[in-house]
Amino acid sequence: MKTLLVPLDFSATSGNLLQTATSLAQSLGARLVVLHVLQPIVPTVDQMMIPDMAQISAMQKAAKEDAHAQLAHACEKVAAKGVAIEPEILDGPAATVILERARLLPADLVVMGSHGHTALYDLLLGSTSHAVLKKAPCPVVIVPSKK
Repeated sequence: MKTLLVPLDFSATSGNLLQTATSLAQSLGARLVVLHVLQPIVPTVDQMMIPDMAQISAMQKAAKEDAHAQLAHACEKVAAKGVAIEPEILDGPAATVILERARLLPADLVVMGSHGHTALYDLLLGSTSHAVLKKAPCPVVIVPSKK
């Protein structure tokens, strides 16, 4: 194995996921491609105030800057352990972007987290990890959240 694709959403479970992916990469002599997918900002009506395009653009810019900072911090930790790591930030629907990136790399393995939602939650709202698991062009390892 050469390339592990690791989608990160910067949730509370991301640290455990990155530790697991780093251990796998060390064991396999692989590199990590750490991917954060920026979701489109959908304006909502809140107390009769609708954000204009300038506000939406500013929010998107801030989200991207925050993602760059968090990825840089994560990459420093992993690189200190001697693992090759590449950060990537892409825009779009998470599952679609992850699947496309896995195909294009090509990834030998996708290592991603599970938030531990109930089956009903996943049925009603969907699950990124479930969608990737069903359609991935390579094996997928789902790292459960620690409870």
